[in-house]
Formats: sequence, C-alpha cells, structure tokens
Amino acid sequence: MNALRLFVLTVLVILASMAGVRAVWAANGDLVEVFIDARQPAYVVFQSVAEDTPVLARQEMVGYAALEKVSLVPWIRFRDNVQSFIADGIVKNEYPNSRTALGILAILKSRPGRPVAITWNGGIAASFFDFQHAVQTYRAFQQDAERYERERRRDVADDPLNPELHLRMLQGG
Repeated sequence: MNALRLFVLTVLVILASMAGVRAVWAANGDLVEVFIDARQPAYVVFQSVAEDTPVLARQEMVGYAALEKVSLVPWIRFRDNVQSFIADGIVKNEYPNSRTALGILAILKSRPGRPVAITWNGGIAASFFDFQHAVQTYRAFQQDAERYERERRRDVADDPLNPELHLRMLQGG
C-alpha cells in the first residue's frame, strides 16, 4: 500500500504542476533539465523539462527536488551520463541487450514532461499498471529471489515492463 501511495503522490505532483496552466507539458522548447524521482525502490521516474515550461510548474519541481532522492539534473549532464543515471535504480538487469538508455533519451526529448520510469529489473514503466507491476515484482523478488526467478514472465510479448515493447509504443512505432 505504501508503494501505491507513493505512486499516487507522484501523479498528484505532476497534475498539481499542471493545474491552471494550459498545455504545460506540450512544451516544444529545448530541454534544460531532467526531473528524477528515485524515492520508490521499484522504479525511478524521469521527466524532461523544456525551456518553455511555465514558471509555476518549474517552481513545483524545484520544490520537490529538495526532497531526498529527488533531483533536477541539467539535460546535457543527464544526456552525457544516461547509462549511469538509469543504472542507479536497476537491482537486477533482466534486459541486458536492450537499447534502454538511448530509448529513454529519445522519449524524454520527444515528449517533454511525460514521466517514464526505469524499473528495478531494467524494464520501463509508463502506465499506472506498469508502475503497479514493477512494485509487485520487486516485492516478490525481495521476498524470494529464487521463486521469483522460476516464475517470472519470459515471453517478451507478455512482459509489461519489456523495454523494447515500450520504446516502440512510446516512440509511436
């Protein structure tokens, strides 16, 4: 239940930052920062911040960046070190041959303000159900890693966190 509350809080932060501001995240300007929220051990949320992001939304992010495990990182620093930023949240990489790092950069660049997460197992979460699945699988892994390994989904088409499927979907392909 704690994980669900954290996810709901994250969604509320995003919605609150958009309140009263028309098309906040439809910004087409150059990216200046990446908002990173690593408070949930099952996933790390990344959200790009465009140069034309309204001041109200930017102030909200700066306020949240004062919290532990939340930060605003310059886009260029993130871009140049994306692998290390995403690796920090991966406990067990189940997708070692995926193009996750480049995909995350492409998603953040093409969809400013859209939150996307790297999960504890190297997957991608982009929907409410993905976030829930990441929390559930992380909990199962923590409780019994051997059982988790025996029972985890292996079919690519049936894996809601598979990076390749998400990258195609999020990039419109």
